Amino acid sequence: MSDPPVLHSRRSLTLRFDIPISRTHEFWDALKEGRFETTKCSKCGAVTFPPQSDCPRCMSQEFTWTSLGTEAVLRTFTYVQVTPASFVENDPYIIAIGEFPGGVKVLAWLEGVQREDAKPGMKLRIQARASKEGNPYYVFVLA
Repeated sequence: MSDPPVLHSRRSLTLRFDIPISRTHEFWDALKEGRFETTKCSKCGAVTFPPQSDCPRCMSQEFTWTSLGTEAVLRTFTYVQVTPASFVENDPYIIAIGEFPGGVKVLAWLEGVQREDAKPGMKLRIQARASKEGNPYYVFVLA
């Protein structure tokens, strides 16, 4: 089987997001410390990711913070070959959905794995990173 054709279209694009994080800043603070946390509704017990300031199940505004841990299982992935303009500096990459114990699914880049080696069921670990601007983000790597 031959490799699929490689297509490239890259342009610079500057984005600015003003996202209020007053009730979910604990997620970003924990991520800076290497912890991966999310919200759990104090009323109905729903665990949601990304963290929510209002429960999507019962609409309660009362929640606690809970650790998702770092271990997940690869459920599915896609290989992004034609990168969006906002990722002009990136080579083609893999976006994965990992499932944590308890069923919470998280979308993140999968680093250090070649497209042909990525298989659903693989054990993954989530890792915190910082952008060159110092902003925290997270990626999946092999466990």
